[in-house]
Amino acid sequence: MFKRIRKLSSTIIRYIFKGDKLFDALRLRLTLSNILIMTILLMIFVISTYLLMEHQIFNQSEQLVQNIASAINSGSAQQLDQFGNTDYFYIKATESGEITQTFSTNPHLDSKELNKLAEEILRRKSSKGDFDWHDLSYTFLKVPQNQQQGVLIVSVGLNRELMVLKFLLAALFITGVICLGLAFYSSLYLADKALIPIKKSWQRQQDFVADASHEMRTPLAVIQTNLELVMGNPKETVAEQEAWLKNIKIEVTHMTRLVEDLLFLARADSDQQSLEKGNFSLDKAINQVIKPLIPIADNKGITLKIDAEPEVDFYGDEKRISQLMLILVDNAIKHTPSNGKVSLKMRELGNIIEILVTDNGEGIEEQHLDKIFERFYRIDKARVKSIEGTGLGLSIANWIVKSHKGTIKVSSIPGKETVFTVRFPR
Repeated sequence: MFKRIRKLSSTIIRYIFKGDKLFDALRLRLTLSNILIMTILLMIFVISTYLLMEHQIFNQSEQLVQNIASAINSGSAQQLDQFGNTDYFYIKATESGEITQTFSTNPHLDSKELNKLAEEILRRKSSKGDFDWHDLSYTFLKVPQNQQQGVLIVSVGLNRELMVLKFLLAALFITGVICLGLAFYSSLYLADKALIPIKKSWQRQQDFVADASHEMRTPLAVIQTNLELVMGNPKETVAEQEAWLKNIKIEVTHMTRLVEDLLFLARADSDQQSLEKGNFSLDKAINQVIKPLIPIADNKGITLKIDAEPEVDFYGDEKRISQLMLILVDNAIKHTPSNGKVSLKMRELGNIIEILVTDNGEGIEEQHLDKIFERFYRIDKARVKSIEGTGLGLSIANWIVKSHKGTIKVSSIPGKETVFTVRFPR
């Protein structure tokens, strides 16, 4: 059973450490998602801009045709002169379809061509519309003649407008391609930025699983070894095998604490670890939980001093605050050598309650100060086995403080002093 547990934990670790491929895939998916969204938005922009411009240009062409028709019907040569640079022609015809007059500003359209155009337009039932003629595009308008009976056909060339639309479409397309290229590299950059906290969280999870597996693997190995010794001597009494059974009990106790701490943090991460808040005397709670540690400190030759300001009321979870005090003081005792000193001081500073836990033990180097609240973080991994604990106490302490809207900080002079400072708002 123990070999299977070890094999399973190793498999989990190997799977987790394949994270690079996962992040590459996630980075690519984020980038492609951004590019897809940008492409859709650019297409909407290009299509809407083109359609709006096309609608505006053709409306202007229709207005131009109407203005030319009004000028022709009015018989004013002066009004027609203002359209001299416009590619247009007009045809006058009787109601029976006989052409009476033609005119064109396009030299390529002679009278024969205009007659064919007139026949083509007169066959159409609509009074206005568009048509193509020898690779040329026109819009036309049929209106009654004012001075005599018959039909006036006015048509304006659309080639210039179509060239403008083609140029606009090409410009929009080129701009869109450039924007998509820039968006691609921008998306890669933003995806990398977005993945930074995810990678950090993933790395913490890797370290957490690896450390948890390591913490469990050792007691499991000890339990397995001692069980094999016990089972190898079935005729011996319990008293004769007390040493092996005691080892098993110690490791089971260690694993029980480890599992409890892991469950606590798991519930905290999923917001399932609730607080039972109420008013209580903070100084009494501190004295009640710390005084049992005085004999333990005495056995190590450590002086433990408690200086709690009396009659301090606090609103919070008394059980968790007591757990916080126990973690900080117990941690200080573990890292303080014989003939050392550990003190806990609690005082009110206006609207702030400050708790200081100080020891003159080995201290913490500066590069470790911002990491000691991480789970399973060990300053000196070589001394892990010489110090009891699961490596989760300070992580739990950090959660308790933050869940009470407080702050926890640590300052240290290596080899001289370490101070944990906890501050709670009133």
